[in-house]
Amino acid sequence: MSLLVIMGPPAVGKMTVGREVEKRITGKLLYNHQTLDLFADFLGYRPVAFKLSDQTRIGLFKAFVKAPAQNATQTLIFTVQIDFSSRGDWRFLKKIAHIFMRKGQAVYFVELVSSLETRLKRNQGADRLAAKPAKRDLSASEKLLVTSHEAERQTSELSEFARHLPRVPYLRLVTDQLSASETAEKICTAFFEKHECK
Repeated sequence: MSLLVIMGPPAVGKMTVGREVEKRITGKLLYNHQTLDLFADFLGYRPVAFKLSDQTRIGLFKAFVKAPAQNATQTLIFTVQIDFSSRGDWRFLKKIAHIFMRKGQAVYFVELVSSLETRLKRNQGADRLAAKPAKRDLSASEKLLVTSHEAERQTSELSEFARHLPRVPYLRLVTDQLSASETAEKICTAFFEKHECK
């Protein structure tokens, strides 16, 4: 049993890569907007919606490690956007890693990186728009993507993960020239034994 966290800025391809990894291992994907949109549909994209989304995720993670033999899958694949300048975001990563590690379960972190130009193109992808209703207003979605790119530090610094979470295996992939399938293959090769892959 394990937790695979795929992180990166908006439209880098977290969900799409997560779906490709899901095809290759005995794992199930929880992408960022699945819990966030549940609350935002009623509350809007306000801090209270983000807080409730995080609480739901934490509850799921705790339940997942509590009775692993009863789970419907072996690995939980989780995608999330991180502002690496935010102490709160680092605390969140540490908290979810600790939930699994204190039960002796493996945790893996993957950071996807690509240029703003690439992400603006991927922002229009059919799978992204189908799964995330809030992104279908392309003008607003692109504006938010650029604004967050300017306001947040969406890429980690060299050795930052080694300082903050030295016990968690970490992989950084620049994906501008990689397909989602190729990226998923690199993740599986790095973290999962051949007998774990389908």
